[in-house]
Amino acid sequence: MRKIISALLAVAVAVPMTVCMPVSAANSAWQSDNEMITLLSELNIMTGDDNGDFYLDSYVTRAEMAKIAVASSSYKNTVAAGLQFSPFSDVKGSYWAAPYIQAAVSAGIVEGYIDGTFNPGGAVTYEEAITMMLKVLGYTNDDFGASYPYGQVGMAQNLEMTDGMNAAIGEQLTRRQVALLVCNTLDTAMKESGQDLITVHNCQILDDVTIIASQNEDSTLSSDEISTTSGKYRIDESFDMSYVGLTGDMVVKDGKYFVAFSSGDENLSEKYVIYSILNNALLCYAEGDNTTIHQFDISSSTVCYQGSTATTYAALSSSMEMGDVIRVKYKTNGEIDYINYSEGNVEGPIKVTSDSWINSFDTNSSTKFVREGVQVDSDSIQTNDIIYYSNELNMVLAYTTKVTGVYESATPSKDVPQSVTISGVTYELEGVEAFNDLSSNGSFNYGDTVTVLLGRDGTKIAGVVTASSAITSQAGYVIDTGRKEFSNADGTTYTSYYVTIVTPDSTTYTYPTTYNVSSSEGKAVRVQLKDGKATVGVINSSSELSGYVSYENMRIGSYNISKDVKILDIADTPTVSVPLYTKTYMQRIDGLTLTGSQVAYFDTDSNGEVSEIILKNVTGDMYSYGLVTSSKVTYSEDGTETSSTMTINDGTNAYTITNSGAIAYGNGVQFVVENGAVSSKIKLSAYSGAVSELTSAYATIGGNDYKLSDKVIVFEQIDISHYEKISMNTAMSGDYSYTCYYDKAENKGGRIRVIVAKKNS
Repeated sequence: MRKIISALLAVAVAVPMTVCMPVSAANSAWQSDNEMITLLSELNIMTGDDNGDFYLDSYVTRAEMAKIAVASSSYKNTVAAGLQFSPFSDVKGSYWAAPYIQAAVSAGIVEGYIDGTFNPGGAVTYEEAITMMLKVLGYTNDDFGASYPYGQVGMAQNLEMTDGMNAAIGEQLTRRQVALLVCNTLDTAMKESGQDLITVHNCQILDDVTIIASQNEDSTLSSDEISTTSGKYRIDESFDMSYVGLTGDMVVKDGKYFVAFSSGDENLSEKYVIYSILNNALLCYAEGDNTTIHQFDISSSTVCYQGSTATTYAALSSSMEMGDVIRVKYKTNGEIDYINYSEGNVEGPIKVTSDSWINSFDTNSSTKFVREGVQVDSDSIQTNDIIYYSNELNMVLAYTTKVTGVYESATPSKDVPQSVTISGVTYELEGVEAFNDLSSNGSFNYGDTVTVLLGRDGTKIAGVVTASSAITSQAGYVIDTGRKEFSNADGTTYTSYYVTIVTPDSTTYTYPTTYNVSSSEGKAVRVQLKDGKATVGVINSSSELSGYVSYENMRIGSYNISKDVKILDIADTPTVSVPLYTKTYMQRIDGLTLTGSQVAYFDTDSNGEVSEIILKNVTGDMYSYGLVTSSKVTYSEDGTETSSTMTINDGTNAYTITNSGAIAYGNGVQFVVENGAVSSKIKLSAYSGAVSELTSAYATIGGNDYKLSDKVIVFEQIDISHYEKISMNTAMSGDYSYTCYYDKAENKGGRIRVIVAKKNS
């Protein structure tokens, strides 16, 4: 059983000996003076002065020890405070401690000196104090043997009463040391009954209890309740809310009242605030410090407490959001034992309409401003941004994702919309402002072209503006055109041409057009918006943006690049019949030399820095890659090819192609999928030479390091015609020889896309 360490004063048997023998100290479960004082005050064993000061560093007198020993024992109610009786020659009946000393004598807890004195004002020694507390437990002089004080000290050590005291025989004890002794004794079995001493106070000690929640974390609890792994208990206004989330020893009275608690746990973190949720990790800031991110690696089966409910990280992680609060409990081996989770206080969403937005929140000089994941100053927050404020993080979070389209319908109705459909895509609503704008009382009707502003999860509408007020000119990549049926405000329908583009920040916009713009599909365009209708012009001219790309210096040629630049790479080639694109970054194109013809479009911000770029097939990352796992060509008798069949496997799907020109099986291939079938393919090249080293980032071939795609696919060749996908870790750790297939030279943006691993015999 773990020992309680509390601030308690105990009285010792008077023994006129001062033999010095050091006593070893063990660790205690109770680490905090405040926790110890709480326990002793609640049990009326020790109280402080009018200011609550317990003077824990002062020495304990023998009279004080007598009082506290009696107060901690089953004789606590035998003190006759109104009687004046002189138990010893130096203890007058009027002396404040006389009734307690008399009760201690009657209970057999203390004895006087041979000369009939007690020396009430003398400091109690280590051996005197432990002898007193042993007698509180029901032991007598017959149990100790004749070799005083070694018998008493040895028995106390065996009973773990002295754990953590750091005292020696003959040493005078402070109030803190005596407190520790008494608390340990409260957690020790009495001689006759076998029950812990604390039971004489109608209390019990519950070991290893987790305090899961108060009303702050679980609204189903009353204000005077807490939930723990041992059940629910009543608390009063003095309860320390910082205990929530901690595991330790808890003292309860009458089976239902919380008395005291000790975490006794150095492996418990302080409170953290969630910044980002990953599959098996949480990125957090310590509460009150939004400068350093801490990562907590968490398995899916880790126990998570939410309110009074125990669940797992796998079940709870999807509901966690930035700004929520956790406490993390570790096992002794460093692994996470459990997490205590509660929702944070995040204000918003608020649509920015003017510079006065900052007055919406209680910010200060240490507030951090983050716009789309990039730290900025408050002046960088722009009109039509959607903003939130996390009180725990002291952070303003701004989001800029916008989608333009036609307001088609609302569910369950326009009177009480919970979700709306914008150009065929359904979005839920977040916040009263979006509800008001899109409901029957709002200013937007079915058939209107609107720009919806998405909130922090990127899927819910937090605000709405007219399309013309959000944007008048926009460059992008056309991914869809055609005609659609739309709804008017009066419920009637009409058909209109439309165009859908993807902008450099990967946001999708749909605009109605007055004419057919299908010839612009798969091309970089500029959209001009007027009166809710769009005109589309293809961008054909070569760009001025060219030269060497330096991520370190954030430059391309002579141009400075914004640190939050948005880059889209498109497949603008005649061989591609379906629009393909990918979001990319400066790090991905670092070290390349761009020509003007590879840049379809760029724009600069108010600082003259490049803020948007559309590239033309620089990275190749928009294509699919795989391995030819079967290939067959048949010929006529005169040697003419009559048919060909091949299967391409991308590690997830297998696509079979007939009569399209075969590529040898076992070869890497770049391909495009359109409507579930391969529409075009290109054979990949293989680096010649043996791979001397394979890592997750590069392959060393002939003394040169060649970079791997971040989505490289690895196949193991089982036999001459059988391939199976394996993980990169398996490939790196096994005894294999490798063939690496790449799409184009690395200095042109290429990467190793497919690796074939063959076990060495």
